[in-house]
Amino acid sequence: MDRRQFFHQFLALFSGTAVAQLFNLASYPLLARLYTPADFGLFGTFIAAAAIPGALACGRFELGITTAPDSGRRAILWLCYALAFAVACFSTIVMGFYWSWAEAPQLGLLLPMLFLSVLLTGVVNATTMYLMRHESFRYASFGGVVRTAATVMVQLAFVLAIPGPMGLIVGFAVGLVAQSLMGLAIVLRRFPIGAPEVAGMADMYHRFKHQVAVDIPGTLVAALSLNLIPFILQAMHGIRAVGHYSLGQRVAVLPLQLFNDSLSQVFFQRAARAQEARGEFWAEFRFTLLASGAVGLVTMIGLWLFARPVIAIYLGPNWDVAADILVILAPMLAIRGVTMSLATSVFVLGKPAWLLWHNLASLAAMGLAAAINWRLGGDVIAFVEYLSIAQGIEYAGFGLILMQVVHSRFSQQRASRA
Repeated sequence: MDRRQFFHQFLALFSGTAVAQLFNLASYPLLARLYTPADFGLFGTFIAAAAIPGALACGRFELGITTAPDSGRRAILWLCYALAFAVACFSTIVMGFYWSWAEAPQLGLLLPMLFLSVLLTGVVNATTMYLMRHESFRYASFGGVVRTAATVMVQLAFVLAIPGPMGLIVGFAVGLVAQSLMGLAIVLRRFPIGAPEVAGMADMYHRFKHQVAVDIPGTLVAALSLNLIPFILQAMHGIRAVGHYSLGQRVAVLPLQLFNDSLSQVFFQRAARAQEARGEFWAEFRFTLLASGAVGLVTMIGLWLFARPVIAIYLGPNWDVAADILVILAPMLAIRGVTMSLATSVFVLGKPAWLLWHNLASLAAMGLAAAINWRLGGDVIAFVEYLSIAQGIEYAGFGLILMQVVHSRFSQQRASRA
C-alpha cells in the first residue's frame, strides 16, 4: 500500500472540507444569535426531509462511476443526472400532496427549495464521484468550500431582510446551486462528457442494476436512521428540541462526519484497487481504522472536556441543551465515525446486503431508544442517553464484523501464497 499517495489524496479531499468548516465555525456565533432554536428546528426538519430522497437521488448508480469501464463513464454520469431529476420531481409531488392533505399550504413555499435540494444533491454526488474517478480530489473538495461560503452569506443576508427560518433554508439551497455549477464547470472543461446517449445509459443501467437493487433498500433505511431523529424529537419534545439537536450536530458532529466521509471515499478507491491487484485490502483497512480511531478518540475527549464551556461562550446561553446533547453522544459518535469510515468495505467484499442489515439494526436501535423514553416518560436528555447507548452498541458490532471478515480474507490470501 502506498501510504504517501493515500495521504495525498485524503488531504486533497479533506482540505476543502476543513476550509468549508472554517466558514461554518465563523458563522455559527452570528447565526445562533440571529436565528432562534425554533428556526433551527424547522431548518433541521427540512434538511431531514430533503436528505431522505436525496440519498437515493441517483438511484445509487453514482457508486458505479468508480468501477464502470472507461467507455461507459460518461454514460453512467448522464444516467445519474437523469435519475436525480426524476427523483426530485417525484419527491416534490409527493410532499406537495402531503402538505395539501395536512392542510398546511404555507409549507408549499418550501417545495421549490425541496426540488432543488434533492436534484442538486444527486448532481453533486455524481459529479464528485466522476472527478474522483479521474483522481481530481482537489477539485472535488473545493466544491464544499464554494457551497459553504454561498450558504453562509445568504443565511446571514437573508435574516437581516426577512427574519425567520426561511433564510436558513434558502441559503442551503443556494449553496447547492453554487457547488453544482462549479463542479459542472470543472467537468466540462477538464473531462468533457459530451451529449447524453440513451443506448449507453441503458447499458450502464443494466450493468449495475443488480448492485443498486441490493443497495437501495439499505440506503433508504440508512437515510431514515440518520434523519428520523428530528421528527422523533419534534413529536416527543417540540421544535426547540430539534433546534438544539440540529445545531449541536452542525457544530461538532458534521465536521467529524465530513472528515470520515473524506477518509471513507479515499479508502473505497484504494481498497477497490488493492482488491483487484492483491485479492485483499487488509493494509488499507487497518490504516483507515487507526486514522479514524485516533480522530474519534480525540473528538470524544474534546467534547467531554470542552463542549459545555465552549458552547456557552460560542453560541450563547440559549444553547446549553445542545452542549449536554453533545457530551452524551460523544462515545457513540466516535464509534460511528470509525465504523462508517470502513463501511464501504461491503462493496469491495461483494456483500452490499450487509449494509441493509446494519442500517435496519441502527433503525431498530433508534426505535428502541424512543420506545424506552416514551414508556418511562423521559425528557430530551434521557432520550439522547438511550440513543447513544443503543446505537453505539450496534455500530461497534458492525465494525467488528467487518474487521473480522477483511482480516480473514487477508489470512486466506497469505496462506495461499505461502
